[in-house]
Amino acid sequence: MIIYGLFLRNLIFQLDKMPFQRSPFCFFIAFAIVMVVCSCSGAGNKAGTASKQWELIGPGGGGATFIPTFSWHNPAHFLLRCDMTGSYLTRDGGASYQQINFANGTSSFAFDPRDSNIIYIGSASLNRSDDGGKTWKVVFPAKEDILEEVYSGDHANYHIRVKAGSLYDTESGTVNNIRVDPATPDALYFSMGRFFFYSFDNGNTWKKEDCKERIDHIYAGNKGDTNTISIFTGSAIYRYDKSTGILREKEYPASMQPAFSFTGGIKKETDSIVIYAIHHDTRKEINAEFGYSEIWRSGDGGDTWYRLTDTVITNQSSGMQPSYSMIACAEKDAANVYVVTNRYLEKSGSGLLYWYGALKSENAGASWHWCWKGGGGSGQYGVKDGTDAANLSDAWVKKAFGGEYIRLMDVGVSPTDGNTAIVTDWYRTMQTKDGGTTWQQVYSNPQPDGSFGSRGLEVTTAYGVHFDPFDSNHIAISYTDIGYHHSFDGGKTWIRSAEGVPTEWINTCYRVVFDPSVKNKMWSAWSGMHDFPRGKMTRNPLWKQKARGGICVSEDGGHTWTPVSEGIGMDAPTTCIVLDTGSPPGNRTLYAAVYNKGVFKSTDDGKTWILKNRGIEDNTCAFELALSSRGKLFLTVSPTPQHVNGTKGSRFYSGAAYASSDGAETWTKLHVTDGLLFPNGITCDPSSPGRIYLACWADLDLSDLIGGDIAGRTGGNEKLHMPGGVFLSEDNGETWRSVFDSTQYVYDVTADARIPGRLYINTFNKAAYRSDDLGKSWKKIKGYDFHWGQRPVTDPVDKDKIYLTTFGSGVWHGYPDTE
Repeated sequence: MIIYGLFLRNLIFQLDKMPFQRSPFCFFIAFAIVMVVCSCSGAGNKAGTASKQWELIGPGGGGATFIPTFSWHNPAHFLLRCDMTGSYLTRDGGASYQQINFANGTSSFAFDPRDSNIIYIGSASLNRSDDGGKTWKVVFPAKEDILEEVYSGDHANYHIRVKAGSLYDTESGTVNNIRVDPATPDALYFSMGRFFFYSFDNGNTWKKEDCKERIDHIYAGNKGDTNTISIFTGSAIYRYDKSTGILREKEYPASMQPAFSFTGGIKKETDSIVIYAIHHDTRKEINAEFGYSEIWRSGDGGDTWYRLTDTVITNQSSGMQPSYSMIACAEKDAANVYVVTNRYLEKSGSGLLYWYGALKSENAGASWHWCWKGGGGSGQYGVKDGTDAANLSDAWVKKAFGGEYIRLMDVGVSPTDGNTAIVTDWYRTMQTKDGGTTWQQVYSNPQPDGSFGSRGLEVTTAYGVHFDPFDSNHIAISYTDIGYHHSFDGGKTWIRSAEGVPTEWINTCYRVVFDPSVKNKMWSAWSGMHDFPRGKMTRNPLWKQKARGGICVSEDGGHTWTPVSEGIGMDAPTTCIVLDTGSPPGNRTLYAAVYNKGVFKSTDDGKTWILKNRGIEDNTCAFELALSSRGKLFLTVSPTPQHVNGTKGSRFYSGAAYASSDGAETWTKLHVTDGLLFPNGITCDPSSPGRIYLACWADLDLSDLIGGDIAGRTGGNEKLHMPGGVFLSEDNGETWRSVFDSTQYVYDVTADARIPGRLYINTFNKAAYRSDDLGKSWKKIKGYDFHWGQRPVTDPVDKDKIYLTTFGSGVWHGYPDTE
């Protein structure tokens, strides 16, 4: 059942990414021209409009997307979600996207088969739009049942606390498998964990049934037996009789259990209900990434099952059982079915070739053929010894990653047209309209000059926006997973640039700094480990030994890079770099925060580096540096497990903040507050150098730092109380006081040097804020509602605008008007 659980669709969105490289679990956890609409919709990509809207900027794509779901009325209308909480709605076949944000992200989509304007989204609640996605309201739980809405933990996960007697399942906390009954008006179904919920009055009232284990799929048809609702779990089908209210259980064959990723529909020729499912063989050890899979089919709606034995789907020629992770069919033409694979092996001499992609059947599983076949190499991330699928018409991803292993994530098929489908992978959303003969990317807008613009489907993490002091049109973004991108037209289009960066560093660019006096000279901070300072990255006792990263310099404006690692090493995941503008050009003084080692200093333009940790305690997870105009340095250090004697345990280091008045020769620990602390961003007010702002993370669970496995074995999980929000010092860090809600998870503070007294903060609480009185009071910024926000950045060209970087929605650019 452990293997089964790994492949359940809902868990895919919740499991953390592995820190060292892309791996199977890296994908587990595991939105473009539109206007801002309601509080649930945030941004579009209309650049240059006079109205005060947010736009998403970037190359498009770059992250995993899931649950592609088509409208019953028009295949050009579909929804996606990414693994970083955003949902994306298009009504023009992917030419542009509207981003729709719910806390924790979404877990299920459904279009009403009768009314094209009615859409459902499942998140921590069941949400409905009656106007095509412009506005949204909560359908379940009832407003009167909600006692409290809480953000908690290292990812500020959102929870609803309800009154006693509410049907809401707080243990699951997620609405899945939404189904609008096509045969019975006002009938609506969904699941939460093991519970089946049903309403026959359009969601006004609800009842639920216990199906004993997590529900994977709900099917209700408009042909055949329309009185029965079929509910599929890993080991059994439950049949709910709408007329009697009776729920009956029937187990699958023992050899089919556990099963997952169900899909079904009507076989047009016979009107029979065809259901497909995937089974993983739990008797076989998983030595690599994925399980050993079989495809099962029922031709009578789930009463009887048999395993599909076509020689292609079983990989009979090699004798090595493939791994399949997702399957989907056209609901009104279920003979058309697609399945995603990420390990399909072929023998080649004395070795093996690893293939990945999608296979299709047009005769209800009797025979299969490849419709997307990539790989043919060693199947290793970062090793370009394979090929991308030849029938893909792609944007920038193929050039960047096309020769290496790329994991496919999900598949969705139009319910009315088996030739129209979407398959997604680590970076891309690809669509076919000809049954898989060809695939076209729908995530980016290619330009004639080789650059790429956004369609609104921005789905990766950005740490900073950086500006060339010699060219106002030259802007850079430092990204997770896709490294460094820059624009030469003010942010309209983008080009990836990582030439010269060592392969083992290339995953994440955390920071860039331009030399203000030397044209085209710049330094960048790189790491093979992403998502710092989130605690999940350091749970493995070997993380420091496995970590890779360092600093690169460019002399040609970021087109090419050269590592500068003397004294710092190639095993130095670097998260921040600052330049002392008072040092002489050509012989600059630079400081770097290296997450596994501490603080390094260079006094020769970055050629050589020296460790400067005197005064810093045992925890050397240095994350953020700030340098005041008076030359005083400030540093944040993140909490991390201690890993005593190289093993997992319950002991951990608190985070800390430090200051240095002598160029990092010595450090003094700052007393911000009593007890535990998780400082994140630190900012020196440019108009008042003694005024320092510190952004802090709020309460964590012990498991956030050390992992749920060890927390359970060492006495259980516990809440680690620490003050979040913003702290202010007006005396160079000597004393501090809280100036913002201490329960909020604030990533960073930015002081606007152009507008005295103005500050911006971005949070993991689905909001950003502005202060116009040095932090005495704060107001929420309009239109921005992404769950996981990171760093505010002021726009040097337009003083009325700012940039907001995010943990999974790229970069937002717009007007910070307040509510």
